[in-house]
Amino acid sequence: MPLYENISITPESTAFKHCSSVAKGVSFSGEPDITLTWIKDKTYHKDYIDLADFSRCISLGEGAYLESLDRVAFHCGRVKLTVVKRNGFEAGKIIIGAGCVLQGTAIIAWQNVTVEDHVTFGPGVTLMDSSGHPLLARGTDDEAARTPVRPVLIKEHSWIGMNAIILPGVTVGRHAVIGAGSVVRTSVPDYAVAAGNPAVVVRYLTEEQKETAG
Repeated sequence: MPLYENISITPESTAFKHCSSVAKGVSFSGEPDITLTWIKDKTYHKDYIDLADFSRCISLGEGAYLESLDRVAFHCGRVKLTVVKRNGFEAGKIIIGAGCVLQGTAIIAWQNVTVEDHVTFGPGVTLMDSSGHPLLARGTDDEAARTPVRPVLIKEHSWIGMNAIILPGVTVGRHAVIGAGSVVRTSVPDYAVAAGNPAVVVRYLTEEQKETAG
């Protein structure tokens, strides 16, 4: 079973300034939960988590907005950004583009979760590029090393509905819409509307809607 060490930081902290790149106009409502996690197998020899390993692991684009207070119309918790480093691998990266809106959004990056410009998340969305463990032979001395990781990409101007879950390896296309409560296991094309568990494409935006979207 791997060993876990965590550092929790706040946007006002020196640690956050070291670990993040924040463009102008980024705003926070309430305090997000930002965690740096080091996961090591027993066979990997290093004594302690090192803040230097997480340099610039979080990027927030111009005008991004992070809502962590339960004051919106629907239930909304704290934004949770978790960056994972396992063994000697490079720490994960969370990249949030310009004008994005996060409302109680949880993002877990073992390698890379990228959100392009002007993406809006409804309350309670989760994005992860790893399930956090291998499917088989859990509890072994090399569990962290064997854990599958597949990057996630959310393309510009997409809308992700409340409580949706975006699983490892998924790309959500430009101007796509993900229905509330959906579990997205496979990639969604540009201008598609997908919903369900597992999410499937139910229709595409009309030509008129595409022209409006740009």
